[in-house]
Amino acid sequence: MLIRLINKLRALRKHVDKFRIIFILIFVILFGSIAFSYFEKKEILDAVYWVIVTVTTVGYGDFYPETPGGRITFVLVAVGGIGTIAYVIEQLVAFSTKSALKKLFGSGAVKMKKHTIIVGWNTKAEEAIKELRDGNEEFLVVGNELNHAELDAQGIPHISGDATKSETLNRCNIEDAKTMMIPLENDSETIMIALAARKQNPSIKIVATCEAREHVEMMRGAGIDLIISYAEISGRLLAHAVSEPVVVNFIMDATTSVEGFDLKQIKAGKKTKLSDISLSENEKVIALYKGGGFIFDFPADVMLMEGDYLVVIFSSC
Repeated sequence: MLIRLINKLRALRKHVDKFRIIFILIFVILFGSIAFSYFEKKEILDAVYWVIVTVTTVGYGDFYPETPGGRITFVLVAVGGIGTIAYVIEQLVAFSTKSALKKLFGSGAVKMKKHTIIVGWNTKAEEAIKELRDGNEEFLVVGNELNHAELDAQGIPHISGDATKSETLNRCNIEDAKTMMIPLENDSETIMIALAARKQNPSIKIVATCEAREHVEMMRGAGIDLIISYAEISGRLLAHAVSEPVVVNFIMDATTSVEGFDLKQIKAGKKTKLSDISLSENEKVIALYKGGGFIFDFPADVMLMEGDYLVVIFSSC
């Protein structure tokens, strides 16, 4: 408690010092303007102009003190104002440099909203980012061991830190995030991160990869909404590749939006007919997700209820 109090007092002292500098600068401008206007018999706007030109060391020379009182005012404004304005400029430059360094090394924070937080940097994360960029989705990468130079070169926002810590998640603005993606190879770490994220944002959608089939239930218990088991998916694709390679080609093409065709979902916001849903010429409904299952055989005027989904295939060329 004592350490916390000391830290708060230090932070408060920094703010007090900043306000003190601002107060001194305002006082110098007000005092100099009133005094110069009084001694030199100038309009108040001309006096304000003279003070600002003086403290910024521009010194056009169109106004200058001719009376003893005006010369004394000049000395006071020069001593008090120039030093103060120099300090303010120094603080602004330091703040700008510090912000740039924080962004460069991922030690800052973001103000994104409705964004996707990607935990870790690997091949799976890279592929996911290609899809997110194609869909104009906002995202950032968070992790302990990030290649800052590579991420900066690709223009990828990133936060350096442990994704199981609330401090790191707060810097990712997890409270306003839409989705968290965890494409890690360590299932235990995935579960810990999911628990931490769910505590910070109970409504966030969490999707993750699972390396071991026996960990799927534990991941569900940790609050992960969608679990992608690589063992099952890769096994099925390998089996299809032997006897049905065209099916594998279809799946691979359908899961990338870079070329060929792509899949997307459309959610029914209210009770409506399928025939009333507006689709473009290159879009075609291939499935209806209703009541927790997929329906492939349905009439063109089937009634959609709120919460139903359409699975649409379309050309991405």
